[in-house]
Amino acid sequence: MVDRVRLAAGLGLACVVSLTVSCGYALSGLGTLPEHIKALVILPFENRTQRPEIEQRITEEIASQFSRRGKYEIVTDRSQAQAILEGAVTIYRTTPVQFNSSGRATRIEAMIEIQATLRDLTNDAVIWSQGGLLFRDQFDVPESGEFFDQETLALDDIAAGAAGAVVTSILEGF
Repeated sequence: MVDRVRLAAGLGLACVVSLTVSCGYALSGLGTLPEHIKALVILPFENRTQRPEIEQRITEEIASQFSRRGKYEIVTDRSQAQAILEGAVTIYRTTPVQFNSSGRATRIEAMIEIQATLRDLTNDAVIWSQGGLLFRDQFDVPESGEFFDQETLALDDIAAGAAGAVVTSILEGF
């Protein structure tokens, strides 16, 4: 009897899955991008901080995230694009959050704040805009004092997380 119930439940689930797949159902959130947008220009983000390279990492990660989604082409020529994304890294800050017995920082929190705007090039309308997006990551500072290496790795993680959040917000509308 238990096997028949499991079989019926499994068949029911398979039917539901096949119906949703065959009808083209997909999670789309609020669908913030108009249908005519197929190609985007992603301008290099502006760096308003004292930390070099952070804007490059954010820009590259956002382009990579869009490319991975497969639905939109990233182009460099405005004449080939229907939308343009521009933004800025407005804050970069590191703060020690853990100390050893001699008072030396052993764990650092890095925080960035970005703002970004996606504009429709056909009518110059703002499709999506967000300011004050905060992203944080913590990293250990090794005893050898290789702070820069750990900070650089943390920047990569923050950039990936920030880019993922921006792209998801634009595409899914959450």
